[in-house]
Amino acid sequence: MNRRYYSSRNKPRILTLGEFYRKLQNLYLLFRNKDFFKRKAGITNDNLPDAIMHEAALDLNFQPFPITKWLPENITEDHIFDTLEFLYDRVSRPGELVGMTNEAGWNYLDYDSYDDEAGQEEFRNKTNAILAEYKTGFEMTEEGIILAMGTDGLQHILDAEIIPYDEINVDNKVRNAITKWRNRHLSLSEKKEAIRELADVFEWLKKAKGLGSVLDGKDESALFDLANNFAIRHHNPKQKTNYDPAIWYSWIFHFYLATYHASIRLLIKKEKEANHLKKTRN
Repeated sequence: MNRRYYSSRNKPRILTLGEFYRKLQNLYLLFRNKDFFKRKAGITNDNLPDAIMHEAALDLNFQPFPITKWLPENITEDHIFDTLEFLYDRVSRPGELVGMTNEAGWNYLDYDSYDDEAGQEEFRNKTNAILAEYKTGFEMTEEGIILAMGTDGLQHILDAEIIPYDEINVDNKVRNAITKWRNRHLSLSEKKEAIRELADVFEWLKKAKGLGSVLDGKDESALFDLANNFAIRHHNPKQKTNYDPAIWYSWIFHFYLATYHASIRLLIKKEKEANHLKKTRN
């Protein structure tokens, strides 16, 4: 884990774009000097191979190297995020330095092994400490994807555990909706699609698992009224259209997600009780 020091704990601040870029520079130099980019990218303290520069230029829409010498017009949010994800894919923690001999008989020192998983975890922990202080907060996942953390007070809903229930019809669909929602470039149409995916989960739970048996009738009705009356799922002349989607979509999504977490737990509890009752009768 990455320790947060006094000022970060007690006086949270938001990094400017310039400060964010300087954090990237120091992050890169820290891991470069520890040879974390040596195995996969060939980058060391005194070597920046042409190959990794060509690879970066092909994979990204700009040239990030040398990372410490960007022109002002290249210092953008997208470029910093792209570079962090690019570097994450190329970190590997080196093992011990040991003596080796090449085919020509020359002796030299090199690492006896590399650990990709450990390297990525260390890089991700340092990166997330930086991302948490930029704008409303971001985080890098284990897959190396940077996602928005969510606004204060709502992040815990996005981070709540997806309890195993039905992987195909429920669990996977909810995870996909959350991942889609946390995309920092999410358009209104994509937000609408994420809400629709959660609404579809409720529809399946209603028809296949008796959702109405664990929710009050008015609560169940409200779930589908939101999707149907605010032009989320169907299209008809009676739907409400004079609202601000940017505000309402956020409220509906988090309301749906919170209701999902409660509903799934209630359904699991109900099914366990039913199974227990069945066993006692037998």
